[in-house]
Amino acid sequence: MDLLRTRSLAGTLDAVNEAMFFDKRIPKAEGRRVAAWIAGRQGLPGAYAGMFAPTPKDFAGGIRLFTGERISSGAATGHILGEEACRALLLLNAGPSDVQDALARASRSMDSRLSESEAEGGRSGFF
Repeated sequence: MDLLRTRSLAGTLDAVNEAMFFDKRIPKAEGRRVAAWIAGRQGLPGAYAGMFAPTPKDFAGGIRLFTGERISSGAATGHILGEEACRALLLLNAGPSDVQDALARASRSMDSRLSESEAEGGRSGFF
């Protein structure tokens, strides 16, 4: 099984989502390899709110969600893939501390963004 698509965070997440959707067993070593690559994208340029950065390919062509919707906005691409990367890391349950640390940093950063928006009078959960 080869889930890692190093040219595309969206492609990697789609491969992970497809495997999980169809109840395919992801070998532990493969899950760790994919999780480490995703974690390594945390906070890179283009990352939305400190989450996980899409690749240049993802930004250039836009993305298609696992459910089929087309996304072309750069902000939406970064936000959606960032959240999906968090979800994938949780589902992969890849335990190395560097992966868990990247997930924790991304979560704190997004939480901070939401809190700032709410403090400015924004609706809870929106910004």
